[in-house]
Amino acid sequence: MRFPLLIILLAVLIAGCNLLYKPEVQQGTLLSPEMLANLKPGMTKRQVRLLLGSPPVNDVFHTERWDYVYSRGQAGEKFPLQHLTLYFRSDTLVRAEGELAPAALVKPANEKVTPEKNGVNSTR
Repeated sequence: MRFPLLIILLAVLIAGCNLLYKPEVQQGTLLSPEMLANLKPGMTKRQVRLLLGSPPVNDVFHTERWDYVYSRGQAGEKFPLQHLTLYFRSDTLVRAEGELAPAALVKPANEKVTPEKNGVNSTR
């Protein structure tokens, strides 16, 4: 009689651990509204790095593009992902994309981006 009661008690205790406490998990670079408000077109890469920190995602094939990614949520749940992509031309910030992009750096949707603006050389 004692053995099944002990197993049931142990099972309830183990199952309760996941129900009572779920730690908050933060990953990536937290960008505050103040940091994003200070982000302006024409800033150099050095100025952006001093303001936002080094980008956590570096693509060696696209050196003129920096990606900042941030997620926050409870353990065991799907994390909402926020991102900011910055585009440079000749070491100067020209535009931004993503949920965190400041309005001053977002290009209108009807403006066409030429390969030269993207940093891709169209001549071979």
